[in-house]
Amino acid sequence: MLRHARPKTLQEGSPTLCSVQHAMHLKLNVPQQLRARLARTATIQRDAAQTTVIAMAQQGYLAASPISPSLAITFNTLEHFRLLRLRKPSFSIEAFAKVLCDSYALPYRRRYRTALSDCFDVYLAILRNIDKRLKVALKRDSPEWCVHNACPACCYKLDGEQPLTFARMLALDGNNSLKRVAKFGDRNMADLREFTESDYFLSVDYVDRYKDEINTDDSDSDDDNDDDFGECTKHWKSAARDEDKKMWGIFDESGIFASACRHGFILWITDMIRSGELAKYPLAIVAKALDVLGPKLLIGYDIGCSFGGTIKRSSLGPEFRRLEYRACVNAFHGYSHSHRCQTQHHPSVIEGTGLEDLETMERIFSASNQLASITRYASRFHRRVIIDMFFKQWDEDKYANLATMLLNNYRQALKTVDEESAAVNEALKVLQCTNDDLARWQTKEAAYFATVGTEDPANAAAVEYVTLLRELRNIETQLTSSMSSFMTSIPADFTFASPATSQSTSNPIYYTEAAQTRRTETKRRLLREKWEHVLRDVIEVEVRMGIDTRWRPEMPEYVATMKYITERDYQVALEKLHGLVVQRLFELHTMNISQTAYKVRTYIAKNLQRRSKAIRSAISRYNNAAQALNPPRPALDWAKVTHYTFLDEFELLRDTRNDIRAKPWAQPLARETMKKARRVARAREEIVRCNIEVRRLHTHIVDENAALQQVMSEARSNGDAISGPLEVFCTRRKRVNARLLAVIYQIHELTGYSGTKDTGRRYGASGPPGSEASNTEASGGYLDMQNEIGEVIQGEEDDAMDDAEMAEMAKLVNFKMNIS
Repeated sequence: MLRHARPKTLQEGSPTLCSVQHAMHLKLNVPQQLRARLARTATIQRDAAQTTVIAMAQQGYLAASPISPSLAITFNTLEHFRLLRLRKPSFSIEAFAKVLCDSYALPYRRRYRTALSDCFDVYLAILRNIDKRLKVALKRDSPEWCVHNACPACCYKLDGEQPLTFARMLALDGNNSLKRVAKFGDRNMADLREFTESDYFLSVDYVDRYKDEINTDDSDSDDDNDDDFGECTKHWKSAARDEDKKMWGIFDESGIFASACRHGFILWITDMIRSGELAKYPLAIVAKALDVLGPKLLIGYDIGCSFGGTIKRSSLGPEFRRLEYRACVNAFHGYSHSHRCQTQHHPSVIEGTGLEDLETMERIFSASNQLASITRYASRFHRRVIIDMFFKQWDEDKYANLATMLLNNYRQALKTVDEESAAVNEALKVLQCTNDDLARWQTKEAAYFATVGTEDPANAAAVEYVTLLRELRNIETQLTSSMSSFMTSIPADFTFASPATSQSTSNPIYYTEAAQTRRTETKRRLLREKWEHVLRDVIEVEVRMGIDTRWRPEMPEYVATMKYITERDYQVALEKLHGLVVQRLFELHTMNISQTAYKVRTYIAKNLQRRSKAIRSAISRYNNAAQALNPPRPALDWAKVTHYTFLDEFELLRDTRNDIRAKPWAQPLARETMKKARRVARAREEIVRCNIEVRRLHTHIVDENAALQQVMSEARSNGDAISGPLEVFCTRRKRVNARLLAVIYQIHELTGYSGTKDTGRRYGASGPPGSEASNTEASGGYLDMQNEIGEVIQGEEDDAMDDAEMAEMAKLVNFKMNIS
């Protein structure tokens, strides 16, 4: 609420009354209340020992300046704006200031926006200070506490639980929406503060430790082929060399590079400084994970196939191997990678990934993009404050919906197993094979595509040699033609003329003939020099290959090499067509993304039209290359190429040396069965993981409620000043936990649920199992929890839940809580 104060009535050190102006209040449903809440003055009494600012704060007003303030804003207004900002990140301070002015029927003035901004900064600083004291009271102030505890499903490991293939799964990616315009010229910055109180941001110094880790010109790999996937990563900017990732000089921070667990909780964020996605950003996050998160981590990244090789060539490589980390591609992005990459790095083929797609960062950035409009011209300090606020609220929302996410995952996994298992079993009968056969075929397919498209060194040398021979013959033909042209340009009655005679004006035709002769001679001389250069290359290759007799077109070696070149041209044409179709699918997806601006959609549509023309041209080139094969490959048409399910068939056309159509794994029914069998296997893994994560969350809630109850009791008994904010925090948290417990009980009642319904004990915790729960019940926490769950169910009833759901929820309420 904006409140004006007359400076002459605000003398420090004397008891006086101050005149202030009211602003908008939350309860505006009655006109009389509206008029009352928007009163222009209010009376505030101040003791002689009090300062004006303190007196105003005690009455709920935050002064816009520390000395002789003429404008004040109520804490309720600041909190209201904070909540609005959390739920609508793009809502700016200027917009809110204009709303307040409209409420008073006042013309907007920039000083109101400035006062609101200054007061909001102070208010957030107060909240951060309270938050620090809350963390101390709750014993949550240790370094990396959030990373170790924010996501109970990932972190709250229990005694005796089944070990997972991957202890944790995280996704990382960069986003350039949250850019910030740099200062111009020698203009001094008004705000030189640095925001260092975030739990998320890694320091620039820490990130720069890894700026010189990778030699981008070094293409040597180590003991695997993780960095041999240039074919599938060449379309991704993040896979380009670091020196190619430039950013407009107008921006200082050019975006953020962030990481999150599979449940969406933010781990670490780095600012991208005047650059694109340099390798140092993901390497810094991986280094932090190696230091903090422990062994067996799966990292999803849109260029995870090549990034795995990058890590192993860096100083992080030995620790990366020791802790059994693995990098892979995200599910959606992975479909644009080559099939060879997908057979090794796609989540659907990696045991232990469950149904996780690792596209977490795409969903996070889709939400955080709303901050772009208010961070573009902010100071460095305010930009980080805004980003930190957003992601703290994001984590709170993720926690509140964690049980719902697990419920949906469990339902999806059960449905997949129930529906697709029957289809797999029926297909196995038709194919007369077993699940072991499918696994063996998948291994053979991966081994096949690991070598298809690779070129034997002997073949590469033969191709180079034949290419040089063809070029040499082509130059010889041109040289012979040029010599013939030169000879025919000499007149039959040629007579030598002296310079004086040749330059006379009596024979103008001579100039034309002389110029033509010089051009012909120059062309012949250049061709001769080129022929000599190519001949030297031919001789060098012959020496290297040990060829005694130069190959001729009729020789078997020459014929075989020409056939190989034809097949390779076919593969190049096929790869070009594949890349264009994949880009087309991504553009079609982008056109359907909600909140995409009209101009952006129009631009994409126009580019899609041009892309379609390029696809038609690529189809034509492919058909020409296919017809050059012996025997010719079938021609493709537009309708077939643009069909979504055709992507897999591209890979079956690649090998022109071996007919793979007879291989079991190349048959359409077998391939579809292999896909379904993999999905069923991943669904069963998801069920196992969800059983563990549901029990972890259940145990965490019980333990946390016990701890909160104890902390509140101690704070009240000690008369601690933090007891008020602590009680607010604990009450809100326990209500969220009650909602989570209600959903957990829904999971327990699912048909097909195979997990444990009782709680466990956190790994490393002291005391017998259930000791924390017993404390909860003894202190009345058990009844409080039941009451809160009842309130949740009542809220569900108010939201018009149907009778069947209400009956199910009532049954859950009567279910005895396994916390003792």
